[in-house]
Amino acid sequence: MKTLVIISHPEIETSMVQNFLKASAAPLEAITWHHLDALETLDVAAEQALLRNHERIIFQFPLYWYAAPASLKMWLDTVLTGQFAFNGRQPLAGKTLGVVVSTGTAAKHFQAGGSEQATLSEILRPYELVARKLGMTYLPPLAIHQLGYWQETDKQCLVIDYQRYLTQSEFNFDQQLAWFEAMLTKKAAEATSPEAQQRLMLLSEQFADKRSELTDLNWQVQLIREEEGKANGLVNRTNSTTKRTSHNV
Repeated sequence: MKTLVIISHPEIETSMVQNFLKASAAPLEAITWHHLDALETLDVAAEQALLRNHERIIFQFPLYWYAAPASLKMWLDTVLTGQFAFNGRQPLAGKTLGVVVSTGTAAKHFQAGGSEQATLSEILRPYELVARKLGMTYLPPLAIHQLGYWQETDKQCLVIDYQRYLTQSEFNFDQQLAWFEAMLTKKAAEATSPEAQQRLMLLSEQFADKRSELTDLNWQVQLIREEEGKANGLVNRTNSTTKRTSHNV
């Protein structure tokens, strides 16, 4: 699968987030890094060809006043013409569209009752509508809040989450396990010393051996959550019935 990362950022050279993400994507294959603000002119035919030649499209940008920077809006208006995008053959149908968004505000503020008075899903809803109009599958957005305050271990987790977002074919538990197993095998093949290669191969084999156990454990967790959801629903219905009964007395 080939992934096109379309970045909209007017000051990318000084952006900690964008430089971090670019370094995180560097070891990956079949990733095209496409910075809109660096283009001197917008060649519509070339941009449309890029879209045709990639299976996953990522819009990546900082959140400016609840929207992407101007370069992405101009790109959308110019490149996604009706003749190209949704009249006739729909060349983007069946592809996936994702959004990687960074904010300078803590995640807790983007929720019901939070200071921003909106969730990120609500703010990014136009991109979901674009995806559906084009016949694409829309991925849950990957949000990065206040990266400068993150601990090193959290940043290492973000590297993995970002790499998965760019390359994992489907976002379910089995595909997640398959992705980790493939990455371990790849790292072992690329190891420069026999000792490192042996350790990585051993880790890969151990991971493969435990894969069925992890799948079973995930199934059990999902089952528990479903049962808890049913129990909570029963409690809520019971409380509602009790309130109605007390009002009628």
